Amino acid sequence: MSDLNNGVDNAQIMHSIGQLTGAVQAMHTGLTARIEDIKADIRRLEDAQGQRMDRIETSLGARIDNLENSVGKRIDGLGTRVSALEAEDKRLIEKTAKLSAVGGGVGGALAAAAVELLKRM
Repeated sequence: MSDLNNGVDNAQIMHSIGQLTGAVQAMHTGLTARIEDIKADIRRLEDAQGQRMDRIETSLGARIDNLENSVGKRIDGLGTRVSALEAEDKRLIEKTAKLSAVGGGVGGALAAAAVELLKRM
């Protein structure tokens, strides 16, 4: 009977090993499936992050272009203002030179008249 018990015990052990092997395989399959799900989630997150970065870059690029145009217009406006101020400065210098020449002529005439008056005195 010990051979019979031994045979039954071996059969039970083999049956238990088979059940254990099946359970381990089921756990492995489940874990592998979960790992694939996690990998897919990570890929989706990476894709979403990449798209988000692309949108941010596009938005910032548009803002930079707008600022560049605005600053360019302001610089052009300043250039026009500087040119106008330079032209005004040139006109003032010319007027000053003309007035100095006229004043010098008048002063010279007055000096000549004073000399003539002194000669006649």
